[in-house]
Amino acid sequence: MRTSARSDIRPLGTVPQLKTFTVGKVHISCVHRAQAVDQFFELTSARVGGFITVRDAHGIIQSQTDERLSEIINNAQMTLPDGMPIVWVGKLKKAPVERVSGAEFFDSIIRDRRGRRIRHFFYGSNEETILPLLARVTDLLGADAICGWHCPPIRPAGAIEDAAILTKIAAAKPDVIWVGLSTPKQEYWMANHSSYFPKTIFVGIGAVFDFAGGTQPRAPKAWQNAGLEWLFRLIQEPKRLWPRYRRVIPAMLKLMGAEAVGSRFTIRAKS
Repeated sequence: MRTSARSDIRPLGTVPQLKTFTVGKVHISCVHRAQAVDQFFELTSARVGGFITVRDAHGIIQSQTDERLSEIINNAQMTLPDGMPIVWVGKLKKAPVERVSGAEFFDSIIRDRRGRRIRHFFYGSNEETILPLLARVTDLLGADAICGWHCPPIRPAGAIEDAAILTKIAAAKPDVIWVGLSTPKQEYWMANHSSYFPKTIFVGIGAVFDFAGGTQPRAPKAWQNAGLEWLFRLIQEPKRLWPRYRRVIPAMLKLMGAEAVGSRFTIRAKS
């Protein structure tokens, strides 16, 4: 794994390293879904800590100007390519990569029998969303695999968690903490608090809490494969998402053009 001055980033140890490719300033793991799932269970078994990020176009564009966010993402144990534009850039660079959306990754974990042998904690969203999510996960994994949950109040990105909540999480002894906040809140939260739980893996999955809990529909598969999941979500939540997409879409197109013209066409191992 790349070295970092941050003390809250831990080495991979015996966990197999993944190759990466770049989209702008961001390093994306060369994975397909089954490989990503196996890597997750390798990380929880090795108890090396750290975090996994799930990257879409929004996060990619924000990382181009947010140096701390790009540093956090680039020091993740694994960064999943969630979003067809990211996969298209990877294919352009001859990277062995397939789309691994946060929703499909999470669904694969909770349907895998190995998921029953680890302790899951859920952090984020609100009770209306998290309670049906917990019901579904409990049905698939069993009650013994669910060790706790917490819905934080709305607050600025980078806020430090209350000591009482950190104590609550520590007492639950989670192997994985699923974080359902928006970007960059969830990335900042994972980076700020991973040192409190050095043997726990954090996974930032954002809106997956809504998808998995059934409170928000996902785009049809054909829309996803065509790179139009953003349009489906925009139709669902125009007021919230239009300001974001109005900025992200042209910036992502420009970045993809730059990658196509000036790409170094290299794939490198994490070092």
